Amino acid sequence: MTEPRSIRNKLDDQNFPAYTMGLAADLLGVQPAFLRSLDAAGLLTPDRSAGGQRRYSRAELTIALQVRELLDQNMPLAAAIRIVSLERQLAEAHQRITHLEQIINQPHVQDDVR
Repeated sequence: MTEPRSIRNKLDDQNFPAYTMGLAADLLGVQPAFLRSLDAAGLLTPDRSAGGQRRYSRAELTIALQVRELLDQNMPLAAAIRIVSLERQLAEAHQRITHLEQIINQPHVQDDVR
């Protein structure tokens, strides 16, 4: 039997692939083809079940929702995908910069550099 803590970890994990394509499409108010197009564009990389069905995480649903919101503002699909992709890359770069700044600002690292 699975431990309750393990279940909680999965429920709290933004990257746990908990949503089938049908459920994800229903939650977002889109057709499954929309999710497949984001997968084909490389914006989403859903996990696959043992039977090969796509499984989406909350993090992926958030990305798909961002694209949908841009489409609702009459943005072409290709442009919406590019915008969301660039926003993700920028956020990742900011995280790396913050991490590196923390490393170089540690006292022991500064002493080693001097």
